[in-house]
Amino acid sequence: MSFLLKPTRILVSPLIIIYLTIICLNSQGQSQADQKKQNTHMQLKSWIDSKKYKFHALSATSMKGMTKQLTSEYFLKLNKDTLVAELPYYGRSFTTNYPPTDLSVHFTTNQFSYIADSAKKGGWEITIRPKNENSASKIYMTVTSDGYCTMQVTSNSRQPISYYGTIVAYDAN
Repeated sequence: MSFLLKPTRILVSPLIIIYLTIICLNSQGQSQADQKKQNTHMQLKSWIDSKKYKFHALSATSMKGMTKQLTSEYFLKLNKDTLVAELPYYGRSFTTNYPPTDLSVHFTTNQFSYIADSAKKGGWEITIRPKNENSASKIYMTVTSDGYCTMQVTSNSRQPISYYGTIVAYDAN
């Protein structure tokens, strides 16, 4: 009987070594992923704290629930004291101009308030209130620690609209 146990021990030993090797490699891969996630979070934090970043819009959702994937370059740029918005608008307007004009959310201003608060799970809640702008009276952004963002633009003269996109580094173009 002792003769039968010896080969079993020899077979188990390599299996244990392989199993432990896989566990070690997996934990190393997880630590690299955690480090990358932490670096992304710290980079986002520095952009948000310095008020220097760009929201790149990927889709827009009207109050009726209709979502449109955006194929052109639509954005909201913040560079410390300047706010630039180039966003489409899909929804209902309560006032009209004659002759009809473009209803997009399009403005540049240096008069705005900016509040960025930490949110759950390492994200941020950002409120921007442009002054003297008809197309946007409040911009509310929820940013995740991975850089994904949902933004709602509220106006006094039309229905709110939501955008989904990412926060990226500010570029002057």
